[in-house]
This record gives sequence, C-alpha cells and structure tokens, in this order.
Amino acid sequence: MKTVPHMFAELTAQAEDFHSLTVEGQLRDNSPDMQKAIASHLRMAMAAMDGIVSQIKHQLGDARD
Repeated sequence: MKTVPHMFAELTAQAEDFHSLTVEGQLRDNSPDMQKAIASHLRMAMAAMDGIVSQIKHQLGDARD
C-alpha cells in the first residue's frame, strides 16, 4: 500500500504535468487538433489527480467529498 506522502508526491507530479499542458495550450501557433489533444490530456490528468486525492482521503478515513 502506498503511503500518504507517496500519494502526495504522485499528486505533485501530476500537477506539474497539468501545468505544462496548460502552458502548452497557450501557444498561439497550436492547431485546433493540437488544442483538442491538449484538452483531452488535461481531462485525463484531472481524472488522475481526482483519483489520487480520493485514495488519500480513503486512506485517511475521510470518505466525504
């Protein structure tokens, strides 16, 4: 079982990836297809981060949202 600090480290890595994607999305020369791909990756990153937060809360005994 992963420790809570380990899960927070994973969350940090996901947040850094998320930040990189949002910066990339700001580029003016991105094609619409590139913007769609970035948006898709952002959605997947948000889902992954939500899953990690849920795991942290579950391990800490907090099932509330």
